[in-house]
Amino acid sequence: MAVTNFSPLLGLALPTTGDLQGTWGTTVNTSITELIDSAVAGTTTLSANADVTLSTTNGAANQARNAVILWTASNGATTRNITAPAQSKAYLVINAGTGSIVVRGSGPTAGVTIPSGARALIAWNGSDFVKIVSNPVLLTSEVSGVLPVVNGGTGTSSTTFTNLATNVTGTLPVLNGGTGTGTPSLIAGTNVTVTGVWPNQTITAAGSGGGGITAGQSIAFSIIFGL
Repeated sequence: MAVTNFSPLLGLALPTTGDLQGTWGTTVNTSITELIDSAVAGTTTLSANADVTLSTTNGAANQARNAVILWTASNGATTRNITAPAQSKAYLVINAGTGSIVVRGSGPTAGVTIPSGARALIAWNGSDFVKIVSNPVLLTSEVSGVLPVVNGGTGTSSTTFTNLATNVTGTLPVLNGGTGTGTPSLIAGTNVTVTGVWPNQTITAAGSGGGGITAGQSIAFSIIFGL
């Protein structure tokens, strides 16, 4: 008696008691063992420049069961869709073609976009295929927008380097090498008075007997004597 029951995901033969009397070897080999072999290590190669719905069968070889999807078509600027059964399955996808592909579930779902030259491991998450891991990110095709500083980018889309003389206005903070104020000035201390407005300030020390010193002299004075 022929096998009439098959596993729901991979379509493997499920013999029942009384089936395959004297013929079990053929069914086990072709409808179980060989199909497990392709599900674990088989490759579906797609070379035609066209959208594809992967074939599905019970107890026989098909495209959807294989572990690897290899795209080799020359699709250029046209993104091609590869539609797989909307059920639990993982695929290693290799895009060796010239354009992007989308691997999606029947329905169709949104799927996963894989650019030319990229490779990715994808899996069904219950509602769609999602990317689990991929080869190193291709900055020219997989990244858009502004790359943040924490990810090694500049955090800006501008290609103009900052010129402090022409590109910066206002007060430059101390953390960025500025003074933090637009009106710097010397501050009087004990037995010291300061007159005038920066940069033309004069410091006078009590009991100095002199007419004071200039701002530049006061800086040197402070360095030497720690005032």
